[in-house]
Amino acid sequence: MRFEPDGPIALGAHRLDRRLELLDREGTDRAVISISTPVGCEALPAAEAAPLVDAYNDGAAELVAAASGRLAAFAAAVVDDPAAAARDLERRLDSGFAGLSLPSEALATPQAIERMEPLLGLLERRGRPLFVHPGPAPWSAPDPAAAGLPGWWTSLGQYPAQSQRAFFTWRAAGADRHPRLRLIFAIMAGGSPFLEGRYRTFAREPGRIDPNIFFDTASAQRLALDLAMATYGVEQIVYGTDVPVIDPAPVRDAVDTLGETVAELLRERNPARALDPTGAP
Repeated sequence: MRFEPDGPIALGAHRLDRRLELLDREGTDRAVISISTPVGCEALPAAEAAPLVDAYNDGAAELVAAASGRLAAFAAAVVDDPAAAARDLERRLDSGFAGLSLPSEALATPQAIERMEPLLGLLERRGRPLFVHPGPAPWSAPDPAAAGLPGWWTSLGQYPAQSQRAFFTWRAAGADRHPRLRLIFAIMAGGSPFLEGRYRTFAREPGRIDPNIFFDTASAQRLALDLAMATYGVEQIVYGTDVPVIDPAPVRDAVDTLGETVAELLRERNPARALDPTGAP
């Protein structure tokens, strides 16, 4: 693969019955799934990406239809051809997709945000959210871990950096341009809420809570949750996991320690607000 090292795929973990069993064990009524963006399917040249993205979207639609309301999905898009991707996304939204997933590098510069305008504008008009996950864009150079680094380095050294770049670029160049577009940043935007004090120092702006930005809890534990809520408030945090790649137990247990009221916000009320096509508060 161009962007990620080769590795085994446990196909059994992706079977619908296994996923539904896991939802039952976790006490989750409904989950929203997305493509594995770091693999880079969406970032390939358009002619190569299109059949892979179509296969994902078609397969996700079949799973959602067979899940008796237990699953929803973010659509994937061919980043190399935003205009054609927007036409396809319109069709996908009409068929029931919850919103769109984009790789973080597709929002990492003002020029990239402008290039994604057909997709971003469509989502804003339709009241559907954008899920931003670490991952490459077509113009990204392959960036493997240097020799001698352990297997976990990419998840700690690369993905958070990509997410932070997208988050702060959006804050600087995207939020005013799309004032009604809701974004859900995976892995808490790479820890961006923890840099709020540094933002206030260098941007010379007071801190404010953007109600359109949500932070996904994937891989977070209690300390990270406390820091994020102290910065952005409990209303902007949504429960998410790295299932089936990573066991959800640590983040689930961490959320449980926050108490029933906060756990309900993270698992139910905040996701419902982030996903609501009417934009209701």
